Amino acid sequence: MFTAILQKLPILIVGVLFLASGVILYLRSKNVNRTEFTQIFKTAEYFSLWVIIVCFSATAVFGIFNHLEMKKSVSAIISLNYSEASQAQNSNGTRYNMAEIICDEVVDKAIKKGALKDVTVKQLKQCLSVYPCVQGGVDDESKYHISTEFAVEYHASKYTDHLDSENVIKLITAAYKEYYIEKYTDNFMLATEKPEFANMEYMDIVSYFEKETTAILNYLYGMAEKNNSFVTESNNTFNAIAGKVYQFKETQINQNLRSLILQNGIVRDKAGYIDRLSYQNKNVDFDRQKNQISFDLCNQAIDRYSEEMTRVVLVPTWDQSGKYYMGRTKVGIDELSVLATNYSDYVASNEKEMMDNNLVMAKIHSADGGLQLRESADALIESIYNSIRGFEKEAINAGREYSNYRMNQCIAVSIYGVSLMSELKTMVLFAGFTYLALMLYLISQKFPKKA
Repeated sequence: MFTAILQKLPILIVGVLFLASGVILYLRSKNVNRTEFTQIFKTAEYFSLWVIIVCFSATAVFGIFNHLEMKKSVSAIISLNYSEASQAQNSNGTRYNMAEIICDEVVDKAIKKGALKDVTVKQLKQCLSVYPCVQGGVDDESKYHISTEFAVEYHASKYTDHLDSENVIKLITAAYKEYYIEKYTDNFMLATEKPEFANMEYMDIVSYFEKETTAILNYLYGMAEKNNSFVTESNNTFNAIAGKVYQFKETQINQNLRSLILQNGIVRDKAGYIDRLSYQNKNVDFDRQKNQISFDLCNQAIDRYSEEMTRVVLVPTWDQSGKYYMGRTKVGIDELSVLATNYSDYVASNEKEMMDNNLVMAKIHSADGGLQLRESADALIESIYNSIRGFEKEAINAGREYSNYRMNQCIAVSIYGVSLMSELKTMVLFAGFTYLALMLYLISQKFPKKA
């Protein structure tokens, strides 16, 4: 605030001097004729030493405070370099909104990221503005334009004078990149709340762990398809992390935990859990019977086809060059064969599920998991849960590193302050204006006050 006043004060003084000199010159010029008027201007000393000294001093003072004031204003250009940007979309296909560049979440993230003191989100946001670098019109189709470059400007206020302007704009653009990555790029997160394992059956916990590790694996495999050569800061690839998770799933969950529970018949409510598995088997057996009947019907339909109809059928057709050839076509038996194979797979899956349930019930019947065994299982469950959370964090960090790497290519940021050349031009203009005001004042004093 103080520098802004001192920057404008020299301009105000010189402006008042110029206006006053003009008024004096206008009033006193009435006291002389045209020849005397011209003679005064011709004999004026245009290169007076003291005028040059005063002009130089005033320009120096103005230049110092103008530089301090200009440092408070910084701008940045955010360029979107991904294909969806030309359609005004984010990288995930949702509608792009440039206002998010300086939204409350971004500004708050920037304040926390830079540990900015004595400034609120509202105060800092009032110093920011954003607009498209190239704007189109709506009155004519030829003027339609979707901008992929946006200018962000920062002008310090009395609440933010103590902040470094260039640092602020860097924090805003960096915070926007993080915000964009978290909201619009690949994001992976498992359930945030820890389940109440004490209220879950042990085999249900095994299923839960399998589901969680499978989710991590699916995410890692998906990221590996996008870029299987990407290496994280910890020198890991997506496939390498997936390999560790898969190995953990097979050994710790499927072998150690599952085996411990089955071999020792560890269960919280034996009667209740056996009843549940029996009920599941009834439902699965019902599905098995339906799939078996469908399989038999397909086979009966296939048997009804005569031998001549099941041979390869060739029909005349032509290729892209227009030449004819005999092409094989499908007959009804092909579709039936595929359906029969599918129903056969369904029956096998149903039977396996029933056998697994029967195995669990048999183990529970024949064994009696004591308190010590349950405590061992609980300790192993806690260890596995913590390990899964560790793998989740590692997968998320790897994904965000890749998103940062990709967004650094897709979102480019260029920061601009006031150029030295621009400041020099302003100082030259001020010096010229000051010199003109001083000379006008000296010349006006040579005119007589009264005729």
